[in-house]
Amino acid sequence: MSGSAIDDLRRAERFVERALEARRRIAVAEAAEVALLAEAHAWVRSLDAQGTTSHGSDLAARDLAAQLGAATRIGDRTVQARMDAAASLSTLLPATLAAWQEGAIDRRHVSVIVDASAGLFDDDARAWFERRVLAQAKETTATRLRPIAVALAERAHPESLADRHARARVARRVIVANSADGMARLIADLPAVEAHGIVDRLGAMARAVRDAGGDAAADSRSLDELRADVLTDLLLGADPVAHGDGLAGITGHVQVTVPVMTAVAGSTEPCVLAGYGPVPLDDALRLAGAASGWDRVMTHPVQGAVLAVDRYRPSEQLRRFLRARDEHCRFVGCRLPVWRSDIDHTVDAAHGGATRPDNLAHLCRRHHVLKHASAWSVIQTQAGVLRWTSPTGRTYTDRPAPAARFISHLDPPPDPDVAMPPPRRGPYFRPDPTPPPPF
Repeated sequence: MSGSAIDDLRRAERFVERALEARRRIAVAEAAEVALLAEAHAWVRSLDAQGTTSHGSDLAARDLAAQLGAATRIGDRTVQARMDAAASLSTLLPATLAAWQEGAIDRRHVSVIVDASAGLFDDDARAWFERRVLAQAKETTATRLRPIAVALAERAHPESLADRHARARVARRVIVANSADGMARLIADLPAVEAHGIVDRLGAMARAVRDAGGDAAADSRSLDELRADVLTDLLLGADPVAHGDGLAGITGHVQVTVPVMTAVAGSTEPCVLAGYGPVPLDDALRLAGAASGWDRVMTHPVQGAVLAVDRYRPSEQLRRFLRARDEHCRFVGCRLPVWRSDIDHTVDAAHGGATRPDNLAHLCRRHHVLKHASAWSVIQTQAGVLRWTSPTGRTYTDRPAPAARFISHLDPPPDPDVAMPPPRRGPYFRPDPTPPPPF
C-alpha cells in the first residue's frame, strides 16, 4: 500500500474517532439536561405538595417551567412536559438514563426504549425488559433496536397480546388530515397484518401498472405516485386505471413466523410479522390457513436463531431460508427489507465461494456495491453472523434479526435482583395515563 493510501486511511480513522467523541459528548450533555430536569421536577413537586397556594396543585412547577422557558427560549408548556418526561425516565428506567449519561446510548435509543416500555406497569417486568434491551441498544442502531425492543416488551408484558389486540381493534378508523396546496392525508388505523398486506399489494399493483405502460416517457409517475393513484382508483372505482392483465392475481405478501408450540400447545411465544413485530396468534393462523403453501422455519430453542427452512413441496428452498433468516440488508445498521436487497456471496463464487447459507446474505444495492467497490470486507464467522471490517480496521458484528430479537448469547448474565417477568394471566388492564412526550 502506498504512503498516500496509508495517510488517507489514517485521516479517515481520525474522522471516525472525532465523530465518536463528538457523539459521546452530545449524548452526555443531553442526558445531563434530562437529569437536571428530573431534579427540578422532584424539587417543585415537593414545593407543590406543601400546599402553600390555592391557585392550583402545580403552581411551583408552572413557575419554574416559565423561568426555564424564558431563559432557553422554549415554550413553558414544552418545558413542563419535558420535566414530566425526565422524571418518568429517571424513576421508571434508571439504568437507561445511566447508560445515556455515560454516552453508551443516545437520545434516539432512549426514545425507542421509552416507547416500547410504555405498557409495562409491573416493576419486575420493566426491570427485566430494561436489562435486556440495554444490552442490545449498546450494540445496534436505534432503527434496528425498535423491533427488538417491541418484542422484548411483549415477552415481559403480563397481559397476552391477543387480549390487548382485541381491545385495540375497537379504535380502528379512517380519518383525513388537511394539508397545504390542495392536498390532504388519508390515515387509517388498522391491524398491523392487514396494513402491511395492503401496502405490499399496492406496491405490486403499482409496479404492474408501470410495467404494463410500455412507454416510460408517457407515464413518468414515481412508484409513490402510482401507489397513491392505485389506492384512489380502488376506493373510488372498481379497479386500478390502466392496469395489466396480471393485477387480478396479485395478493399481499407478508412473512409471519408462527412458533410451533404456540400453534399447537398454546405457548405464549409470540408470532412475529416481519417488518413490524409481535402479532396476535389468531391473525397469524388465519394467514397460515389461507396460504397456498407453508414455509416451515426451525429456530434455536434458546437463541431464536433460524436454523433451517423447508417446505413439503420444496421450491427455492435456499431463497426462502435466507429471507426468513435475514429479514433485511445485513450491513451494519441497515433495515432495507430483503425484497429490496440482493443475495450476495460473502466469498465470491468466482473465488470458490459456495452457494450455501453460511456464505450467503442479503445486501441492499447500496451496500452490495460498497462491499465490492471499496475497502470494506466481510466474513461469516458462523452461518448468518457477519463480521464487517472498515477500511481503517474497525470491526462490527451483525447477527440475524431473529437471534437478536429474542434472548440471545448477547443477553446479560442473570441478575438475582431482577426477577423474570410475571406469567401471563387473564384480563389485565389499567387506565393508560397520557404518555410523556418523546425526548
